[in-house]
Amino acid sequence: MNNLLNTILKDTSSTNLLKHRLRILKTNLLKTFFGSQTEELSLCAEDLNWLKSLPLSLYQQFNKDNVYQIFSDLETEIAKLKILTIYLTFEPDEITLGQIGAFARKTFDPELLLDIKLNPNLIAGTALVWKGIYKDYSLHAKIEEKKPEILEGFKKFLR
Repeated sequence: MNNLLNTILKDTSSTNLLKHRLRILKTNLLKTFFGSQTEELSLCAEDLNWLKSLPLSLYQQFNKDNVYQIFSDLETEIAKLKILTIYLTFEPDEITLGQIGAFARKTFDPELLLDIKLNPNLIAGTALVWKGIYKDYSLHAKIEEKKPEILEGFKKFLR
């Protein structure tokens, strides 16, 4: 099971992308085992390319009798993964997300998943949540921290 999950995680760094890819993999397998032969699976080119990139050995693990159990076991394994929540001011494209994910996995843990959230209130930086602890590394946090000093500086000019 771990080998299956590792194969999927190899180029999947965020929780949203993992859920999406598991959904299209499961849909594709269910169509293969239980769907009509004429039924067409309509996926974007990117999703089709990802499905084609999976090794044949991955597909050979599935059959009509075990497909539901394997996905159930996968969900159990995924729940055990470490998740780093990153708050950004923008929604990263897949290339940027891949770069952030590769850096985080190299630095912290090879099985780390990113949970990307948007926070437009951050300025020039990011905020992170790791093991329930929130740390804000943005300019917004520094401004809030120095707010009394900044206001005092402005008051000098207003006198």
